[in-house]
Amino acid sequence: RTLRESGIRHHWATLRTHLSGQVRVTTSMVNDKGQVIHIRHTSEPEPVHVKIYNALGLPVRPLRRLTVIE
Repeated sequence: RTLRESGIRHHWATLRTHLSGQVRVTTSMVNDKGQVIHIRHTSEPEPVHVKIYNALGLPVRPLRRLTVIE
């Protein structure tokens, strides 16, 4: 499917600007055992993100939460 077929007629620069609002975030902390814990997750998609992803047949949450303990 294409964006145009779904009624989305923005320029690529506009699409990139819209999609830049959804990010991957890493939170790091040290637990009581002295281990460093990194938690990585994707921000909640805004309605504009959902519309674009659905038009392209992509999952709204493409990456799962990741926890790493060092």
